[in-house]
Amino acid sequence: MGLFDRIQNKDSKPNVAKKNNSSENVSGTPNLFDKTEKVEQKKTEIKMGFSVSDKVKKQPVETFERESTGSVLDKYFVKVDDIDFDVIIEKEDGITKYKIPEITLMNTALAKFSDLDIKTIKSELSESTIQKIGQIQGYIKNYSEKNNLHLRDIEILHLSHYFYLIIGKLGLLEIPLNDSKLEEVMVNGVELPAFVFHRKYQMCETNVRLDRHEATRVVESIAYLAGRSIDSRTPMLDAFLPDGSRVNATMGDVTLKGNTITIHKFSEDPLTIVDLINFGTFDLELAAFLWQAVEGYFGAKPANTLIVGGTGSGKTTTLNVVSMFSMYTDRIVTIEDTPELQVPLTHLIKMITRPGRPGVQGYEITMDDLIKNSLRMRPDRIFVGEVRGSEAHSLLVAMNTGHDGCSGTLHANSADEAIIRLVNPPMNVPKVMMSSIDFIINQQRIKRNKKTVRRILGVVEIGGSGENITKTELFKYDGISDSVVKTGICMWEEDVCQIAGITRDELMDDRINRKKVLKYMVNNNISDIKKVGDVIKQYQENPENVLKHMLE
Repeated sequence: MGLFDRIQNKDSKPNVAKKNNSSENVSGTPNLFDKTEKVEQKKTEIKMGFSVSDKVKKQPVETFERESTGSVLDKYFVKVDDIDFDVIIEKEDGITKYKIPEITLMNTALAKFSDLDIKTIKSELSESTIQKIGQIQGYIKNYSEKNNLHLRDIEILHLSHYFYLIIGKLGLLEIPLNDSKLEEVMVNGVELPAFVFHRKYQMCETNVRLDRHEATRVVESIAYLAGRSIDSRTPMLDAFLPDGSRVNATMGDVTLKGNTITIHKFSEDPLTIVDLINFGTFDLELAAFLWQAVEGYFGAKPANTLIVGGTGSGKTTTLNVVSMFSMYTDRIVTIEDTPELQVPLTHLIKMITRPGRPGVQGYEITMDDLIKNSLRMRPDRIFVGEVRGSEAHSLLVAMNTGHDGCSGTLHANSADEAIIRLVNPPMNVPKVMMSSIDFIINQQRIKRNKKTVRRILGVVEIGGSGENITKTELFKYDGISDSVVKTGICMWEEDVCQIAGITRDELMDDRINRKKVLKYMVNNNISDIKKVGDVIKQYQENPENVLKHMLE
């Protein structure tokens, strides 16, 4: 069955055999692991004074409407392990709020506990083998009865969720961190509302607040997970979590309102060219052009590109998207500080830098080190997550030595500014090397209809010889139509036609066909990274066959 046949049947689900939840294995004999688990469970029951197998029946959590006070924009739930937390997005006094109703209910139930109660529960749960939510419910029920707290079952449920999150996890931040619709989670200080950046609703204020003790615990837990340390001597942390999320944290020594946390979440479902077309970042014409250019018209002459933009403009996302246009047979090396690029190709090496350690000479491994080392790996292409310093020179050396199709990102507001940054310290790239860059893609965040959007503002072709650098604007953003318009003649097109032995008309016909394929994927909502990658691969192998399947 071909890809397009699979897409036609994307709504059909394969029959999946139900899991055997019995404590016996296939042969019918008791499972040794289950026996061991039961022994440990019994030990815990004796130590804690209650039966952990007596689970409190889960009560329905109060409805969304209980917490909603503004104009509701969206409602959904976020799953943290086996717990579902409701989320409300609403507009209140002109501010977009991200509310987790159960947090209010948790706080109401916690009010029945003294500070000593909470400290005791945290201590006993931390030192016990209790981990499952049902076991925590059993413990809280027993604690309530022994101390005459008269908790209702629904309150026990909310409290069990609360203690589950703060014992061995990142506390209430676990809820937004498990929300796939969010890009970033931010804590600006102690007892202040955390903020999140939502893919659809952008910046939102939450009802998550961390007290001083919890903020310190979370920051230290993050440092531990990242294999780093943070304290009064080194009060700043820049690292990444095991799931690939990038985290920056500070202690109150350097931030006046207390500890801060900024987590840029790693996307398990990365965006593709189809998503960026739907968002309006690209249009079909520009997407087809970049597909053809980055691929190099079936590998004849892949273009070297530099993606520039400000902070949060989506440079890395666009780099990841255009990297998918590489020839599927190419050997690719990605070099990053944080592993964000997710290129769906098999001939791939992912490299990351290593920060230095005080007093350990030679421990640090920089991007420049990695680029120089990667040149000995016989790569066809090198993708650099973010160019900041001397690695810029090494990257352009790679572009100048036959490694066509290389790409990287750079903080700059225009192509002119990018060139100025490249030729000056700390990058110090000689002007004579600038012509090794074929295209500079300028992507920025702009405001449209009071909403922040990401747009390609222009594509500039770099040319010239020696120190004489020429810049030709090929595409330019038009604010009235909210699209890019073609504005110049592309020299790369002449070069690729000469190398591939085709006419310009044949090149343009191929671009039209690529636009058709992109439009087909947009119309059929084919945005999964694997499926988009499969379509691109099939087009590289046999474009006529792909076009034929589209018409069937």
